[in-house]
Amino acid sequence: MAKKNDKEVQITAAEKLVNKTNGWLSKHGKLLTIIVSAVVAVIVIVSIVTVVVNTSNNKTYEKLDALTAQYSEYTTMDSDAEGYDSAKTALVSDAEALMAKGVKKYPGAKAAMILADLAYEDGDYSKAIELYKKVADGQKKTFLREVALMSMAAALEENGDKNSAKDVYNAFFDEYGLDSLYSSRALFNAARLTEDTDKALAISIYEQLVGEFGDYGSEYAKLAQSRIAQLN
Repeated sequence: MAKKNDKEVQITAAEKLVNKTNGWLSKHGKLLTIIVSAVVAVIVIVSIVTVVVNTSNNKTYEKLDALTAQYSEYTTMDSDAEGYDSAKTALVSDAEALMAKGVKKYPGAKAAMILADLAYEDGDYSKAIELYKKVADGQKKTFLREVALMSMAAALEENGDKNSAKDVYNAFFDEYGLDSLYSSRALFNAARLTEDTDKALAISIYEQLVGEFGDYGSEYAKLAQSRIAQLN
């Protein structure tokens, strides 16, 4: 009998819970409908934004592919060829438009690199340095930063600022150590630019280069050995 009563109590409690829930739903149904509608609206908006962003990114990368092909074609042209100047003008215009999207994004940074390379080839080293620095600052976690830093150092040297170029090469090696494709080149150039002011230090850097990269068959390690012999 006690079991039956317990069961009845349990059923009653369950019924009360159902009734209570139904009552709450009846009382707050309108509010719940509004909440659900708002959540659905947010999901729809997020979905639309995601599609728009992905579509925009795809178009941006398509523009980058077109710009890269455009640049490759331009570099094969003879400077005296008909249409050379107009091709360059179009290339610069398209690169500037893509760079305007920002150098923190890869397509914009790549476009800036093309503009920097064009400025370097034209002997406008100040502009090249400015653009290389923008890319290096905007692409701190990609390979483009390494390329930009090395290119900036070369432009600084061409512009007559050997001390700043040396500083960039040293900073490059401090940042990347042995992990970069350009590490041995950066160390060699740092030593080369040190020869005029501190021959002993230059030899020491060359020796470090040989010690770090000699076992890997590095061409810069071989050049460093040659410089050591010449300076001693």
